[in-house]
Amino acid sequence: MKDWLASALISLLTVLQFSLSYTDLVAVWAGIFLWEALTKQKLTIVIKWSLYFGAFAAASFRNWRKELLRARAAEAALAAEKSKSSPARIFVENADALLERYGQTGTLAEKLLPLGKWIRVSGRFEGAADSLVGNATFVSLILENGRRIQLRFPGDPGDSLRLLREGQQITAACQIQHGYGAGVYILDNCELIRAEPFRSALARAS
Repeated sequence: MKDWLASALISLLTVLQFSLSYTDLVAVWAGIFLWEALTKQKLTIVIKWSLYFGAFAAASFRNWRKELLRARAAEAALAAEKSKSSPARIFVENADALLERYGQTGTLAEKLLPLGKWIRVSGRFEGAADSLVGNATFVSLILENGRRIQLRFPGDPGDSLRLLREGQQITAACQIQHGYGAGVYILDNCELIRAEPFRSALARAS
């Protein structure tokens, strides 16, 4: 008995929702009823169905446009909220000087750390390894001066890192974060910007 009442209630709500979305059909039915009552003339079935179909098509288009505008407004609001929550990136002016101090410790190095800023790093891809907890990927990169640095890519890198080959030239944007020790910094929240085709890397190496 309860299942029957629940089914009947759901059906009633569905019909009510449909009726509210297509009130033009009710208006057409009421208009036809009043016309026939006042003029004492019966409209043909063809005319009635033509009026119903026209009202249904117009209401369907109006409902579709309404949902489209609502979806676009939601996307615009989401994009605006995302832009507010993501502050503008500020890149360091002298990236080479900062990379030269990679691994250095001490009070002076600590004072020179531009923590929170971003840096573009380019070098030869040496290899990648997942973190112990699986929430990031560490990439070993060799700079032009031969210095080896580590880049941390958070989350699942997808194919962007898995398809890289040893010796391939890449460029990444990373955020400068404090490391373990005075003056020590790490390159975190990295994003792959560009990867040189592997064939080009082989040709350049030869």
